[in-house]
Amino acid sequence: MEFLNDTFDYHINWKSRGYHPGQHKSDQRGMGIEFAGHATIIDYPDPRRIDIRQTIRDPFEQIQVRIFNQRSATPVIIASDLSASMNFGGDKSKHKFASEIASIITHSVMAKSDAIGFIGFNDKIDSSWVSSLSYRPHRTEELIKRLASYHAKSAGHHGIRDLYEYVPKDQTLIFLISDFHMPIDDISSVLGHLRKHRVIPIILWNKSEYEGLPKFGVITINDPESGQEQTIFLRGNMLEKIKNSFKNRKAELEEVFLKHDSPPFFVGEEFDTFAMSQYFNEYFHA
Repeated sequence: MEFLNDTFDYHINWKSRGYHPGQHKSDQRGMGIEFAGHATIIDYPDPRRIDIRQTIRDPFEQIQVRIFNQRSATPVIIASDLSASMNFGGDKSKHKFASEIASIITHSVMAKSDAIGFIGFNDKIDSSWVSSLSYRPHRTEELIKRLASYHAKSAGHHGIRDLYEYVPKDQTLIFLISDFHMPIDDISSVLGHLRKHRVIPIILWNKSEYEGLPKFGVITINDPESGQEQTIFLRGNMLEKIKNSFKNRKAELEEVFLKHDSPPFFVGEEFDTFAMSQYFNEYFHA
């Protein structure tokens, strides 16, 4: 598992309601430092910003004030799947990979001076895997470190349905990390509950789950829909069926995420921070 950089750039196309100054460009007017133009004092009644020269030049003899853009803050939540399907990979499990990605997200958020929190879920959401939003993410970093060596015993994932109860009421950027080996209805349900937020699905699929398998023999695989482990005997065209099941599953995931305006970000053997930045540039213009 490799990383091409240690941070990425992100932005969202909504107006932040937070009062904490951040590093994101905004079209909100106020006491910011980015000059945005002029307006009449009637439109922006702030005598501290009167521009004498512009007022003299104004053909309508109206008092002109300088207006500036504020920098806004974006609250960020990392929600990570703790179910057994994420055990895949042995020493380099998806849990460990999710921990490394979550660490990169945290560094990127800190660089933006945003608040960050963490939620872990499997069959339920345990409070020991929750850290609330904070500009000092010590608790979040502790959970991310804990995730690196985590080994799940439960195959359940139904806790994802309750995510909306643990995220802030205000609009939040949510990085949802999972292999999404779960029923489509559960995914659609959580996206519906989180529709006021911006959800970024980070899908961890390792090619060794469906490629490079032996032509014959007994193997254990994760069902791409239920997440349940299945022991199967490989023979005949079984390999082709497994590949097709993942291909069809990918199409289903893309359909449900796009339906809810949450384009999926698939990750294989490496997390490309440049590609993550490009993802935001492509789908969520500043």
